[in-house]
Amino acid sequence: MRTPFMRSPDVGTLALRLFTYVAMAFLFFPIVITLMVSVNPREFILPPTGFTLEWFHAAWTSDTFVRAMGVSLSLGLTASVIANTLAFLAVLAMVRYDFKGKAFINLLIMSPLLIPTTIFSLALYVFFARLGFGAGIPALIIGHSIHVLPFAVRILTASMQNFDTSLEEAARNVGAGPLRTMVSITLPVIKTGLVSSFVLCFVLSWNDFPISVFLAPPGWTPLPVELFSYIKFQYDAVGAALASSLILISAVAMVVIDRMAGLRRVMQR
Repeated sequence: MRTPFMRSPDVGTLALRLFTYVAMAFLFFPIVITLMVSVNPREFILPPTGFTLEWFHAAWTSDTFVRAMGVSLSLGLTASVIANTLAFLAVLAMVRYDFKGKAFINLLIMSPLLIPTTIFSLALYVFFARLGFGAGIPALIIGHSIHVLPFAVRILTASMQNFDTSLEEAARNVGAGPLRTMVSITLPVIKTGLVSSFVLCFVLSWNDFPISVFLAPPGWTPLPVELFSYIKFQYDAVGAALASSLILISAVAMVVIDRMAGLRRVMQR
């Protein structure tokens, strides 16, 4: 029985819900198909006729892909360390102090989020080429570090804004210097944010394609570029299995970040 306090959803609400469901289906459909193909014995013949891990085994035992994974691992770790170090120093200054140009610096740090990644990557390539570097390992590391820096700043800003500065004051009152206070008090308190930021930066660097394809030097090819080169000439499910591996790794990382820092809180900063 309908009461006066129970209202039926209006047309706008229903339309918004329908649009949301359609958009989610559009985004998740390719992922579902990729996952299905990666475990299908008959490769691209759908619906699946069984279950196999053969394609995953082939992907993770390929010398080419293993070498590319090593490159992506080294690149992701290096870029994440650089980005989080710079982000911590920038956030420490912007959260604790007021100074001229603060808004401009924040906008400058966040600017990579406002530019399409392909255009950003091309601009980096042209910039380094004019400096005489072009594509190379230093340029690639710098590009990835700049790309993930805004995300590190967002997460660490959320952590620093919730930080109780009285803890640092207490440490200084008992004789601890600025460096000792930072190492013993500040960093341990915000370690959840640091770990979440590091994981997110690593995943973004690991999955990045545009920057890598422009700046990666010959002989040091990250995994997404190697995967792209493979699927251009090979028509089998090994590429789908490797893509599924990247999807699953990213999904696990997002769950870890959500449990530790909260994705909604991070993305609203």
